[in-house]
Amino acid sequence: MGFNMNTLQVFHKAWFHGTPQNAKKASATLTFDGVVVAEETVTIGGKVFEFVADAEDVAEGTDYAVVVGSTLTADNAVTKLADAINANLTDVVAVKDTTKDTCTITYKAVGTEGNSITVETDCTHASFGKDVDGEDVDSLSGGQYATPCKASTAAIVIDNTIYFTNKPCTKWTEDAWYSASTTLL
Repeated sequence: MGFNMNTLQVFHKAWFHGTPQNAKKASATLTFDGVVVAEETVTIGGKVFEFVADAEDVAEGTDYAVVVGSTLTADNAVTKLADAINANLTDVVAVKDTTKDTCTITYKAVGTEGNSITVETDCTHASFGKDVDGEDVDSLSGGQYATPCKASTAAIVIDNTIYFTNKPCTKWTEDAWYSASTTLL
């Protein structure tokens, strides 16, 4: 990455509080540590996904069947759950990782709106983990807007860290701000 030094704007005092941030999408990761059991569920934004051997086995009140057949392994559960979420929900996307036995659910847009999407599971061998207060994770989190900058290139120094951007950015921009810490040689 290079800077056009002719238009570089150096700000001695930032026009915002804190450090500049890139926009992020809210997410939560469901981790499996064993087999799933038929009739266990995962709920995302009020929509219930039930693990079943056959689509006809789904319980009343379930929105979507996650057909795992007789292969109740964590790998199969991760794969089938991600497929079911991606086929049926439009506001989130699910990414499977069968090596780590995880299914990461991410809101499709950056910003804080996705932080309100609720998640829960009653699976014996799966969990969304704990939040910073030690409570069970019950919603997507981490969604934020970016710190906007109208300059085409800008640098800001805050507490011996240089924050810089090489393009104008809005609150929706995910990859505008970079940082570097100074080191004395």
